[in-house]
Amino acid sequence: MDCGVWGVGAVHLIGLEGESKMTAKEELHRLVDQLPASEWEHAKSVPEELCDDADDRPLSSETLASIERGLEDIRAGRTITLEELERKYGV
Repeated sequence: MDCGVWGVGAVHLIGLEGESKMTAKEELHRLVDQLPASEWEHAKSVPEELCDDADDRPLSSETLASIERGLEDIRAGRTITLEELERKYGV
């Protein structure tokens, strides 16, 4: 099961009052921790299905266009090295 495509976000949501809310990943962990042992096997199948489905989804036309623009940049030599990028952005 490789779910790299999905990557559950780790961005904290901020409520109207400014209080920090749980991330989606934290909420999933909380829910799993509350499950009785008798439900663990079924619960495990849900993210496995999501990951399997993610691998079968076709890329959107916007994503394909973005990939093509990147490939065109590479063919035209519009690239920089990692070292140049690090210098440019102070990384």
